[in-house]
Amino acid sequence: MKPLPPGIEIVGLTEADIPGFRAAVGSVAAERRWLMTLEAFPEDATRGFVRDNLLRGHPAVAARFRGTVVGWCDIVPLAPFEGFRHNGRLGMGVVAEWRGKGIGGALLDAALALAPRAGFTRVELEAYASNTVALELYRSRGFEFEGRKVGARILDGRVDDLICMARRSG
Repeated sequence: MKPLPPGIEIVGLTEADIPGFRAAVGSVAAERRWLMTLEAFPEDATRGFVRDNLLRGHPAVAARFRGTVVGWCDIVPLAPFEGFRHNGRLGMGVVAEWRGKGIGGALLDAALALAPRAGFTRVELEAYASNTVALELYRSRGFEFEGRKVGARILDGRVDDLICMARRSG
C-alpha cells in the first residue's frame, strides 16, 4: 500500500464535512466521466445523505487535506428488503489533482473495514469500463467481475459500458 501524502488524513465523514463533501462530489461530477451524476447534489440532499449515514452507522469516510475534503468513500444499503440487508453499494471519488497518490486505496480500505459492523457482508459497485485505474483498484481489494451493461451510457459522444463488481466476506 502506497504511503499517503503528508497532510492527508482518512477520517469518518462528519456533519462539518458536508460543504466540502458536496464540493468534492461536484468537482468529480463536473469531469463528466467518472460518476453518474454530472453535478453536485443539492445541499439539502447532501446534508440528508450524510446525516442518514451517521445515524444508521453506514461506512462513510473522507480524505482531508488541511481540513478540505479531497475524496470520499461510502457504503450504503442496496435495498431495505428482508434477505437483501447484507448488501451494500459502494460510492467513491477523489478530486482530480489528488489522484494517483494512494488516497483512493486508503479510502476504500477504511470503508471496507467498517462494512461488517454495518452488517454488510457483500459490497457491490458499478464503474465505467473506461475507468481502468478504478477497476484495477477494486480488483486489488478482492472485488470480482459480475457482469457488464453494454452501452449503458452515451455522453458527450462517448459510449461506455458499466462493469458490475462485488466483494463478499463472512
